[in-house]
Amino acid sequence: MSRARKITSLGDALSQLVKDLGFEKKFAEMQVIAQWPDVVGRQIASHAHAVSCEGGKLFVEVDSASWRQELFYMKADILKRLNHGAGQKIVQDIILTNTRR
Repeated sequence: MSRARKITSLGDALSQLVKDLGFEKKFAEMQVIAQWPDVVGRQIASHAHAVSCEGGKLFVEVDSASWRQELFYMKADILKRLNHGAGQKIVQDIILTNTRR
């Protein structure tokens, strides 16, 4: 009795493992954090750093009140670009906080 084996790529195997373990959502949230500098650009990323994503909220530390105000007005556009990059609606809100010292 022979068993036919299906060859699976490492990427596909890891994707399936992440799904089987229930880490899909957390993995997607981590990807959103990683793509933050690409979405907002170098100048904004030098003043605002995405630190965590939980429950549809992306927490971003901002180094000044003026940058926090600027990002507040850009929230809708940033949300749209983040979710587009993720291929699904991961982030529903961006919470802007002062940089921890």
